[in-house]
Amino acid sequence: MVNKMVNKLQKKLTDRQEKVLSAIRKFVLENGYSPTVRQLGEALDIVNPSAVFKHILSLEKKGYLERARGEMRLAGFPDPVESQVRVPLVGLVPAGRPKEVFDVSDEAMEIPEWMVGRRKGNVFCIHVDGKSMVDAYIDDGDWVLVERTNSANSGEMVVTLLDDGSVTLKRLKMKDGDISLVPENPEFEPIKVKELKILGRVIGILRKY
Repeated sequence: MVNKMVNKLQKKLTDRQEKVLSAIRKFVLENGYSPTVRQLGEALDIVNPSAVFKHILSLEKKGYLERARGEMRLAGFPDPVESQVRVPLVGLVPAGRPKEVFDVSDEAMEIPEWMVGRRKGNVFCIHVDGKSMVDAYIDDGDWVLVERTNSANSGEMVVTLLDDGSVTLKRLKMKDGDISLVPENPEFEPIKVKELKILGRVIGILRKY
């Protein structure tokens, strides 16, 4: 069955409709799903949800998107799982006791583009070795997507370089000047650090069953 959007004649957009369509595309690329009316309004600085919805209806009538089951689907926009990007693989990073294993290889992994979004070129993939993060649904053997950054917020999962040169994957906790790298497994102890050297923060998990 041919998708009905393909057969719709796309009419010329006004400048305002172009901005709305661009905002929807940007949101989908960065998040992997379509925005709600309220989220789209925030992106466009439009307070009235009815005004946002009118723009959505106009784009639908002109064949640029369709609505189904409460979500917007962009015409001609590839299904996220069909669009892939290559992400470099980096040596084993323990989710357990720190190890000195953070080597860049020549290998890469195909990742759904929606998981990377506009971070493309700034993301790498690590193979987890250890079980200290199992309560955060990161298990031994999982592949974890990491965004390169030297900063993160308290509560985020990060890959960090310790003073002894070892690397570990833990949840960052900062309170009253104290910095801890906290495991998500009661069998492991938190690691307290004086200086935080962040290599990246976790943005996604890949697993084969």
